[in-house]
Amino acid sequence: MSVDQSIGADSATPPRIDFDHHSPEYRANWRAVSDDLLARCPVARTDAYGGFWVVADHASLNQVMRDDATFSSGRNAADPSDPRQGIVIPPNPLPQIPLELDPPQYNAYRRILNPFFSPTAVRASEPFAAQAVDALLDRVCESGRMDLVLDLGNPMPALATMKLLGLPLDDWQTYAEPMHRLAACPPSDPDFMQNVQVVGQLGGAVAATLPRLRETPDETLLSALANGSIDGRPLPDEEVVIIALLVIQGGVHTTTALFAHATNWLAEHPEHRKMLAADPALWEHATEEFLRVFPPAMGFARTATRDAVVNGQQIREGERVFMSFAAANRDPKVFPEPDEVRLDRTPNRHTSFGVGIHRCIGLQYARLWFRLMAQRLLERMPDYTIDGAGTRQNESVGIINGYVTMPSTFTPSAPLGVAMPR
Repeated sequence: MSVDQSIGADSATPPRIDFDHHSPEYRANWRAVSDDLLARCPVARTDAYGGFWVVADHASLNQVMRDDATFSSGRNAADPSDPRQGIVIPPNPLPQIPLELDPPQYNAYRRILNPFFSPTAVRASEPFAAQAVDALLDRVCESGRMDLVLDLGNPMPALATMKLLGLPLDDWQTYAEPMHRLAACPPSDPDFMQNVQVVGQLGGAVAATLPRLRETPDETLLSALANGSIDGRPLPDEEVVIIALLVIQGGVHTTTALFAHATNWLAEHPEHRKMLAADPALWEHATEEFLRVFPPAMGFARTATRDAVVNGQQIREGERVFMSFAAANRDPKVFPEPDEVRLDRTPNRHTSFGVGIHRCIGLQYARLWFRLMAQRLLERMPDYTIDGAGTRQNESVGIINGYVTMPSTFTPSAPLGVAMPR
């Protein structure tokens, strides 16, 4: 991936880059690609997937994400010729409500969701999440071996997400594993559409629960959606299912990816492990720094609804724009020595959760779940090491910068006797 420096000197001719966020080259070199974009052409065009703009610098990304009138999240799935194709490049075959809505429609859906993602709701969920972490560690502690992704990073956020929605905890793998497979492979993979179909089939299981929840409502998010309304119009089953699948998707991916990257890094930096063990208060700032350095989502897209200028580049109505969270988090104008992991970095205005009204609604859950998993791992398996040869990253990091497997070993210990929460 490189920048073509032979063109772009004329302001009427935008700089062009060789950029494909789903490619193996990007997966292996996304930091170098991000730094190159920031240094040479923070706003440039690529020909990948029909052509789109890449916005790399922190200021430009904020400009785009905060201007929903000019840069739309909307999607016209019924007409592929309509440039409004949502928040993913290439377009996600699965609709994503409410992320692919603009104000004021977006705000109405968000009001239904907000109470379940409030600081009060997150605090109330902590005992369940903490119990799940220790129960999962109890399953492996005597063996001296575990897969940080498969044994902890995947199941813990999935269990907590199922609890939030009100779906059976025993079914977490049924819902989470297809989501992981879909995020791990590029759109060009022969299995991609099959994974899309499997995820789509999960909607049938969600829909089957809705009549019961309408007859006997409970305190879960899925019940609130089943009985919710927008401007007096009850939410149809299709929309309830789409929103529920999006909550599952967000819940099972981001924290898992952050946890894998952070624990992999800590395995290589024992001095930082000691710092966190000696001063637990560091976890608040450390969590934000790990989010900055290892963004779980690499970026989202928008569609220009009118002509606009971003960092000196003329973006035309109908053109697609990819906002690179990964690059903006490395902008040296905002983050001094961005390559350095500073556990006490403050301020830390990273973009890993997005910015503006579409900022990730589940960010407080992600912070809590990550901290609980990482902190308890360091407390109970302080000498863990990672088998680099057995570690496997997602084939594509274009959507989620995660791992498939991460085997580790540690000194065996006795279980605490913590039962899996119900």
